[in-house]
Amino acid sequence: MSLSRKRRKALTRLKGTAEDLWVDQQAVLDRANAILREAGKQASFLADEEVRPRVSAAVGTVAPAISKNVAAVKVAGQTARDRFTSDVIPALAGTVGSAAAVMQLARNPEFVQKAGKNVSKAAKSMQKAAPKKSGGSKVGLVVLVTFGVVTVAGLGYALWQTFRADDELWIADEDPAPETNPES
Repeated sequence: MSLSRKRRKALTRLKGTAEDLWVDQQAVLDRANAILREAGKQASFLADEEVRPRVSAAVGTVAPAISKNVAAVKVAGQTARDRFTSDVIPALAGTVGSAAAVMQLARNPEFVQKAGKNVSKAAKSMQKAAPKKSGGSKVGLVVLVTFGVVTVAGLGYALWQTFRADDELWIADEDPAPETNPES
């Protein structure tokens, strides 16, 4: 491929310009790297001078509170464990033992008949010994009904206020008048 002298000169000039641009870009990148290194150093100094003391102070104030709460949780856990072993387990064992005894006795038909008769006798005697209920006042019932009616009315009013269509609550934004520009 043969190029004219004019084209060769233009290409040579373009090649020189591209090489100059490449050198300039390398210089800019070197300068940017130097600036980034300096910024990293300054950030490290700032962290050492400002951030680390604040974090240390925060840890100093938070650590006692955390250790106090951890101690309280340990005490609560120990108390719960002690209560469980001293109250719940014996009650559970007693309940299971009683249920087993009842199951054992329920297998004996004579005992079941005798227990049924005793329960019915006890129920009759309690019925006779129980005092007769008098008509008494119904003040508690009246107060309870009144309270219920007031509560339902208040709830209804609140719902009505929430769902009513009140156009006066919203004010529509007014569109500004279009500006007229005398220059256009």
